[in-house]
Amino acid sequence: MSNSARLSVVVHTEEEFDWNAGFFASNNGVNHGEELIYFCQELIALGAKIVFAMDYAFVTSAQGQAVIHHFKTHHANDVEFATHLHPWVNPPFAEQDEVHEKDSYPGNLPAATEQAKLTILTETIENQVGYRPTTYLAGRYGVGENTYRILKELGYTVDLSITPFTDYRHQHGPDFTSFNNEEVITDDIRCITHSTGFVSYLAPFTDYLNKKAGNLDRLNNNLIGKILLKLLGVRKVRLSAEGYNSKDMLALSDSLIRLGVQHLLFSFHSPTVKMGITPYTKNMHSLNAFKRNTSEFLTSVKVKHSLTVKDTAK
Repeated sequence: MSNSARLSVVVHTEEEFDWNAGFFASNNGVNHGEELIYFCQELIALGAKIVFAMDYAFVTSAQGQAVIHHFKTHHANDVEFATHLHPWVNPPFAEQDEVHEKDSYPGNLPAATEQAKLTILTETIENQVGYRPTTYLAGRYGVGENTYRILKELGYTVDLSITPFTDYRHQHGPDFTSFNNEEVITDDIRCITHSTGFVSYLAPFTDYLNKKAGNLDRLNNNLIGKILLKLLGVRKVRLSAEGYNSKDMLALSDSLIRLGVQHLLFSFHSPTVKMGITPYTKNMHSLNAFKRNTSEFLTSVKVKHSLTVKDTAK
């Protein structure tokens, strides 16, 4: 299949914490640096280009800085260092250690607070990597009404936070249900979506669901539609080996390519590369499955080539 689609691997590069135990400024440990280096070297050997979207806890940790130094030294043309804002571990800090879930989404913060945190993080990354980051991924995908103005003022050109067909309002987050996987421009910021959509047993039906936000909801609103969705095995998929297998990811990527999506994002959280930290790799079996599905997808996806986000602007 001939196409012009391109792929970037985006790593949510962050500290380790219990995802079910709240958000604490003191939970800022980074102890998976060696595993991250080893795994990402394997991905680069497969031809991947990697965007390390890094938060403050990672960038200021000893192991995080070792990761940065390694890839600056050995794979500078294969990686991009970007920004990932986890407000609870990023100064200026709140008076209390625990942060309410609503405030774990950067876009929910007062504009001045969001800007102060993002300014500190941007400058910290610049000091470590030697250039100012221009690509942003909000922690928990939490962009808000002030985010894009702030990004523009700080010199960012790309945001990776939009997650199509997804609603985080039940946990105080943003609502992305009106988005499909097409790129959009907001306040001069190019928004490349975190590749997410639907797969089914029939490729044309898969394409119908992914073509326009709301197509799935229209079917879900009547009995016949619900039966059809069940019979055709419709399921939601993200381009990530965190909970998704290579077969479904390839079905989604094929659909998005057929629909003309130009840039695919495959993503995962950096602590997932070490057993026992995130829910996706609790044991050796699930860790091996994560690695296998990642490898199978990256070696089979039908894209023109892999590249970092910043390379698309050249």
